[in-house]
Amino acid sequence: MANVDVSKYSEPGLYLLLPNGEELVLTRCAIEATTQAILDDPNAIPPHIRAATEYHPCDICPERDTAVICHALMPTLPFFDDIDRYVSYDRVTAVYRDSEEATLIVSETTMANALQFVTILSLTSYCEVGKAYEPFFKGVNPLMPLDKIGKAVFQNIYLAAKGNIKQAQKMVTKMSEEILHVAQCQTKRLRLISNRDAFLNAYVNTELITHFVSNELDALIAMIEE
Repeated sequence: MANVDVSKYSEPGLYLLLPNGEELVLTRCAIEATTQAILDDPNAIPPHIRAATEYHPCDICPERDTAVICHALMPTLPFFDDIDRYVSYDRVTAVYRDSEEATLIVSETTMANALQFVTILSLTSYCEVGKAYEPFFKGVNPLMPLDKIGKAVFQNIYLAAKGNIKQAQKMVTKMSEEILHVAQCQTKRLRLISNRDAFLNAYVNTELITHFVSNELDALIAMIEE
């Protein structure tokens, strides 16, 4: 694992230490500043991509007719040129801080696993539909294995449902359907822009989280019925 000077990473977010020695900063401030620069540049995104049906917001988006860009695309759009030099299984050192007070997490992992931070951020903090599910991902370390993320998300849902199994079931079903829908729309957009599979596989991983959440619900129901 690379030697990491933890004092450099005080701002919450993800920092990728790339194999070529470069560092990629994926904090919210960096994401929003870079995205705005792209939106202000009419040549940054070719007209044929802007015109493509897949580039437009999802059919379930409440801002489909008014949004300049799919908001879920914002955390990924600024980093295509950097990320496209790598494939999903390339190794990278990921440095993650959830908040200014949180302990810094350093992990040597795959590019696709590291980018789970970006895809979860995309689908729960920027997506107009997915924002409803952001509380369910509170306290989740995006570098954890998918099954552990699924367990943590389900625990948050169960608490939000106040232990009511039927209510939790409704919440899991609705979240799974909508997150899957927007994630699949997002992968179609990415195929218009990206030449590599790192972001695509990161979104597939995020889709799998919903399956692990459903598994946790099924396991709890089976235990109750025994």
